Amino acid sequence: MSTGSTFTYRDSMNLSVEPLHRSARTGDRQDSQKKRVLRSFVSGLLIMSISLIATLLLVEGIVRVFFSPAAIQRWSDRPAYYFKPLASETFQDLPYAAEKPEGTYRIAVLGDSFTFATQMQLTDAFPKQLERILRMSQTEDEGAVEVINYGVPGYSTNNEAAMMKRAIKEGADLVILQITLNDPQLKPYAPKGITGKNEFGSYTPAGWVHAVSSFWKTPSFVLQRLHNSETHRAYVDYYFDLFQGSRTKQSFEKAVKLIARRGNRNEVPVIAVVFPLFGIPVNDSYPFLPLHTLIHTLLAKDKIPYLDLFEHYKNIPLSRIQLVPGQDFHPNEIGHRIAAEAIYQWLEQEQHIPESLIVHQKFKRRLDIRPEKNEPVE
Repeated sequence: MSTGSTFTYRDSMNLSVEPLHRSARTGDRQDSQKKRVLRSFVSGLLIMSISLIATLLLVEGIVRVFFSPAAIQRWSDRPAYYFKPLASETFQDLPYAAEKPEGTYRIAVLGDSFTFATQMQLTDAFPKQLERILRMSQTEDEGAVEVINYGVPGYSTNNEAAMMKRAIKEGADLVILQITLNDPQLKPYAPKGITGKNEFGSYTPAGWVHAVSSFWKTPSFVLQRLHNSETHRAYVDYYFDLFQGSRTKQSFEKAVKLIARRGNRNEVPVIAVVFPLFGIPVNDSYPFLPLHTLIHTLLAKDKIPYLDLFEHYKNIPLSRIQLVPGQDFHPNEIGHRIAAEAIYQWLEQEQHIPESLIVHQKFKRRLDIRPEKNEPVE
């Protein structure tokens, strides 16, 4: 029998059980580690969710307090009916004789929807307002003055060049060419007027945004800002493209030259009035002044005197002069009055009208009168 260390049955059992204990302890540690990871993940996800919800609520609160407009009250100040004189052959103007009466001074205004005055009574259009001003100094023994509205919605300068033949045939003594920045558009021979929706108008929520907008304002706010940014760029690019495209620009230049030539040939003076666009604020940031300058150069080249109305509308809020604020960018009754007054002042200053049509009584204010003498009080 060996005198060295002995190996007993108990020792062999200990050797076989020890690895099992180590394996169990390792498994417990791994399970514990997985639970800690899971708890950490769930905790992080919960914190992230709470933070996200808190952020959304904060943004929603800011939008509601600082950016959410008051509830939109649907209203319209457009006429309930548009009146057409029984004897008038057109929907543009009051009745007038196609053959100009003897002793009458007749001004023809060629233009598009800005002249026609869409969604307005025809008597509120700037040609008729100008006519009322010119008639103020007339006496019974003097000949009448007429300002005839030849404006047609959808017309471009090409169409107005053709319309000028009719104006001359009907005895025009002076032709006013109204110009807007979409005049280079290539149109059919007979445009169908204003059609379709204003693609540069205000944003209207649709689909799911509309469904949730009553209680969640943020998506509508964000999409509206994106819409405004995109339509602003598209609005500016559209008009610059008209004057940069060779076909549209050449068409416009050719039409203006033809109008000038027809005036010279028939000894009828032609003058022009340039309107700004009212889809973007008319202020120092107005982006279309380079196009105005281009038009000025073209008119000067064809020896057509011009009045640019930009300064007369400058800094007036769009809501005061847009036909339907944010939706229809045509000038409204206020815009047409401003145009008529500015045109009259220019006609007088540049002596484009006879002396008999000059209004000599002008007042800076109209606040009151002295009833006993009916004299104005300034």
